[in-house]
Amino acid sequence: MQSNGKQVQPRRAFTREEFQRLLAASGPRRALYLTAVFTGLRRGELAALEWDDIDLDAERPFLKARASTTKNHKEAVIGLHQDVVAELRLIRPRRPASNQQIFEGLMPRIKRFRADLKRANVDYINAKGQRADFHSLRYTLATNLAVAGTPPRVAMEIIRHSDMRLTAKTYTDPGLLAVWDRVANLPSFNTGCLVKDSQIASHDSQIASQNLVRPSPSLSVLGKKNEKRSEMQAADKQQPTNDTSGRVTTSQETVDWSGRQDLNLRPRGPKPRALPS
Repeated sequence: MQSNGKQVQPRRAFTREEFQRLLAASGPRRALYLTAVFTGLRRGELAALEWDDIDLDAERPFLKARASTTKNHKEAVIGLHQDVVAELRLIRPRRPASNQQIFEGLMPRIKRFRADLKRANVDYINAKGQRADFHSLRYTLATNLAVAGTPPRVAMEIIRHSDMRLTAKTYTDPGLLAVWDRVANLPSFNTGCLVKDSQIASHDSQIASQNLVRPSPSLSVLGKKNEKRSEMQAADKQQPTNDTSGRVTTSQETVDWSGRQDLNLRPRGPKPRALPS
């Protein structure tokens, strides 16, 4: 990725374990990082938040990002996660001053943020050349929403994008999506009991052995027919006969002709005598 002629490493989202370590190593910035990762507020928007912009005692706690502080110059009302509410209550002054900023003196510059990453044993640039900076907390929210199965249109509203493609393609880290788990959780096409390969192989070998010893009825019938035909051909050589047209025929031809009429082999009768004149 290039920006103004300079090579810039693409951003990535934090894994769950990385962010947990970052929280443990962040000290007073813990509430800031939690608010960033659950609201998706940008650095400037977080820095401008005042205690008057937040209601931690409402039935559903929320904060309001003023239009004068947001990137699109529109007011944003954002519900707060219970983890954020708990941390903000810990640092809330008993009587906050008017216009007092929530994270005054806590917004880290890049040097401080990289120091927090180092204490948390999180690489600023990982083996893939992806960087984890403060804006990566916003990427982490978008990625976590995708992992949780949040509809793209809803995720777009939470991130406050004007195009859901930006949320899905740019701000979602595909490396953290549970792609393999989604495939493994698809319904199975097997309707019966699972059969082991060894059982299938044993069954196939039994069928093969039965086919080897099973007699073939077609071969048996063919053998009987050939045997009967050989006997009749031997008899034809010994006793030729004449038909009424004077052509010499054999008993084989007579038998075959007779068999085509009624499929019964009848013995030949005596030769008819000539009538007296």
